[in-house]
Amino acid sequence: MKRDQQISLGALADLIGARLMGDPECVIQGIASLERAQSGELSFLSNRQYRKYLPSTQASAVIIGAEDVELCAVHALISENPRLSLAKAAKLFESEPELSIGVHPTVVMGKGCTIDPTASVGPQVVLGNRVRLEAGVVIGAGCVIGDDCSLGHQTQLSPRVTLYANVRMGKQCLIHSGAVIGSDGFGFANHQGAWVKMPHLGGVLIGDQVEIGANTTIDRGFLEDTVLGNNVIIDNLVQIGHNVSIGARTAIAGCVGIAGSAIIGESCLIGGGSSIAGHLQIADQVHITATSGVNHSLTTRGVYSSGFPAKPATQWRKNAARLQFLDEMARRLRVLEKAVYSDVSLTEDE
Repeated sequence: MKRDQQISLGALADLIGARLMGDPECVIQGIASLERAQSGELSFLSNRQYRKYLPSTQASAVIIGAEDVELCAVHALISENPRLSLAKAAKLFESEPELSIGVHPTVVMGKGCTIDPTASVGPQVVLGNRVRLEAGVVIGAGCVIGDDCSLGHQTQLSPRVTLYANVRMGKQCLIHSGAVIGSDGFGFANHQGAWVKMPHLGGVLIGDQVEIGANTTIDRGFLEDTVLGNNVIIDNLVQIGHNVSIGARTAIAGCVGIAGSAIIGESCLIGGGSSIAGHLQIADQVHITATSGVNHSLTTRGVYSSGFPAKPATQWRKNAARLQFLDEMARRLRVLEKAVYSDVSLTEDE
């Protein structure tokens, strides 16, 4: 956080588009959680779970929705979308890394590269042949960028990102450390019990304003490209297989696995730990809740779930034991239904 940054509540309200209830001259010097904020700090309430801390917070001001005003004993910034307003306010206190414009002398560069004079290429970076870096691109230390890759205006790679050949990114993307983009997909043919590798001839095409989390992997296409649309956001430790297509504004939480050739629509939400089988289609505006397994296409927008939520161990063991008899219970139920509807004796022999 910027140590010397401060702003008045009046100016902050104008900046984030909130309605101020309180002193516009009150000075804010930082942001903290409701239960830990002190005088001079801004806090927020966007999750109902933390509403209990609002009446006793020591923050100078809180970003809240109109429904929580009565519980707030300090200055209030009333917003229709408190989480969005928080994001705007937090940008004021974000510490930007110091960048050295230009190419570090330790960079290894291939032939035919095009690097804008305003780009920043850090130490120990390796650039393949015909790499193109547009204005404002930032390449962190130790990145490896393969042949024929291109990065659009103000795109940033954190340290130790690896791009294989033929990865093309739009503008204002952010790729976090350890991400590997463009490696071969899991494609093999079986010949007499032995696996024969399928060459992957495609690349990866990434739109504008895409964020990809740490240690996420995205495979290159087999014959065509793997594609991520504009404003897709991907958490850490996500695996995306070859030839996958992900529509604009879709959000994917951590530890999701998407198998090859799946087509994900626009504005989807995919919860953490979920798995999506290959060669299926997910419609626009589908919300898949955490740890769900999707093994067939979802053609209508809505919320989808599968799997079992956590239960106390004793209850889970009872449920697991009962599952063993599920087939027998279904058979007995059919017998009962037949007897009831036919008005005959309730015997399994019938």
